[in-house]
Amino acid sequence: MKPQPLQPAYILHSRPYRDSSLILELLTPDYGRIACVARGARRDKQRRTQSLQPFAPLLVGLLGRGDLKTLGSVENSGCALWLKGRAVYAGLYANELLLRLLAAGEAQYEIFASYQVLLQDLAALPGDSSDQLEAPLRRFELHVLQNLGSCPQLGYCAHSMAPVSAEACYRLENESGFVPVYRAGQAGACEFSGAELLALERAVQDGKFAPELLVTAKRLTRLLLAPLLGDRPLASRELFKQVYRSNHDLES
Repeated sequence: MKPQPLQPAYILHSRPYRDSSLILELLTPDYGRIACVARGARRDKQRRTQSLQPFAPLLVGLLGRGDLKTLGSVENSGCALWLKGRAVYAGLYANELLLRLLAAGEAQYEIFASYQVLLQDLAALPGDSSDQLEAPLRRFELHVLQNLGSCPQLGYCAHSMAPVSAEACYRLENESGFVPVYRAGQAGACEFSGAELLALERAVQDGKFAPELLVTAKRLTRLLLAPLLGDRPLASRELFKQVYRSNHDLES
């Protein structure tokens, strides 16, 4: 088997395979999400401990022509980013999100870069931080959704393709985008003010989310992700909830 040039990669997930191997799900720029067999990795504890860890930047050689590659050489491409406390669960959530959303074998240069930025942001947070996780996660989610074509233009009305008005109200329709709402009264769960949409557009562009905008950003990303993820819950989100409840009970 002729190896391809070494590819930057992160491990999104690993699972046992046969007696001594692992199947790794990787995120790479050229192939996006791609699976490979790390032969003998469960037997080679030193290799597994030093290299085959989540959140560690790698250079990998991939062998074979099928959908399931064979892992060749592995090199560290920098220092592993050690996530602390609740940032670990945020990293696991990002990994699971990419596993669920990305088609195998499609180049994902922008998403790979966004993932690198997310890990750097999470690694810089203190271990006991939870509220500071929101901004990097919302930014990452919106970048992923935009690159997958699953986030409508935030600053434009889908009916007229004119910029949204800050004073108007708009409803998110997943198939088309944001459409105007011509009625008074309390906004529904799928409705956003034009001012909120314009603020979100600016936040995505400059990477800075005002604290008061994070609730709106989370509501939008949940609405956009729901049809993509389906009915099966994210295991990482459920794990975080369980750990948070357990810690809260201990502190009470």
